Amino acid sequence: MKQARTSFMVIFLIAFLLLPLSERGHAQQGSSMLHHKPKKTERLHDVSSIIMTVGSSRQAAFVSELYMERRELDQAIRQAKHKPTEKADFYPDIYITHLTPARAQYRLERSGQLWNEAQAVSLELPPKLAKQLTALAEGLRMQHYGKLLTWRQSTDILPNKAIFSVTELESGLTFRVQRRAGSDHADVQPITKEDSRIMKQIYNGKWSWKRKAVLIRADGHWLAASMNGMPHGGDGIPENGFSGHFCIHFLGSSTHKSDHPDPAHQMMVHKAAGLLNPYLDSADPQLLALTFVEALYHKDNEIIQLLTDKLPEEKQAAFIQQMQQWVSIRVQLPSKGKQARLPESSSFGDALSAEIKLPVTIHTVSGQRRNGSYIFQFNRATSQSPWYIQEVIEQS
Repeated sequence: MKQARTSFMVIFLIAFLLLPLSERGHAQQGSSMLHHKPKKTERLHDVSSIIMTVGSSRQAAFVSELYMERRELDQAIRQAKHKPTEKADFYPDIYITHLTPARAQYRLERSGQLWNEAQAVSLELPPKLAKQLTALAEGLRMQHYGKLLTWRQSTDILPNKAIFSVTELESGLTFRVQRRAGSDHADVQPITKEDSRIMKQIYNGKWSWKRKAVLIRADGHWLAASMNGMPHGGDGIPENGFSGHFCIHFLGSSTHKSDHPDPAHQMMVHKAAGLLNPYLDSADPQLLALTFVEALYHKDNEIIQLLTDKLPEEKQAAFIQQMQQWVSIRVQLPSKGKQARLPESSSFGDALSAEIKLPVTIHTVSGQRRNGSYIFQFNRATSQSPWYIQEVIEQS
């Protein structure tokens, strides 16, 4: 059961790892084992604890933790062969901590092996243990993130005047709201001054249009969503310290000014669902280019790294360092009030390369404003393969 607290912990020791594969698969799909705190078990003093942590970013205060104490796994890590590995295909949101005196930390590869990022080595675990770790990881991720529902499906759970809670995925801060209106997304308002205070704290004390990945708790459901943090429009709850309403978006919902889903909101909705990788893998070049600019604007290091994983590390680092000097970066829209329209994916046909140019306006922390463009070069291996950014060229 998720909790509105900074660190969400699941105490789940050896029992799950000892299940046969058939039972373990069932547990992963939603049995009570992953959703209720088990009874305390006797601590195994002769083995080191192993902690699996899921968090949406390295900086996230809101995490889910799985504590394990198992002699076989402990010994396998201690005795594992170390294979030099500069790069690995790992879960971007999972960390494994082995509580030896040195407190070693690893990334979990999708194969179930452990990668020591600092030392650039992989630990080769027995296949059985590797499969068990990936099963645990998928179960913990499913519990940590929200369910991805369309806007139409969400309205059945969040009818007008419904009261529900909003938890910001990075900080874990939670406040209550009421849906007051909205036909293409939910227009909501904080219930009390305290709810408004918590919401403003999420935005570091300043109201903002920036999107945040959030979890919606309503009627026993945890839903993946995205919110902005700017009071606007009508106000229906007096004395709540919030003049107007703000918007919450779900899969496929659109803004007031467009019939098309907002790229920034959709980016955050999929982040809240733990599905950023498949979302980006299915995106066409135009959407990837827009998402790249939005990730810069939102200063989201993890999304920038996902989008630019084919670029040299020094260029990735340059983008991340550069965006810290900006107040904002926005795509120059065709005309005032219009959203950038996205072409259909089919417009790229069977092409294996593409180029997208986006004009942008940048405001720096020093107060300067400059216009420029980003030219994106995209490639893919086959017409069915995901697009990826091969190069990004900045033009002044």
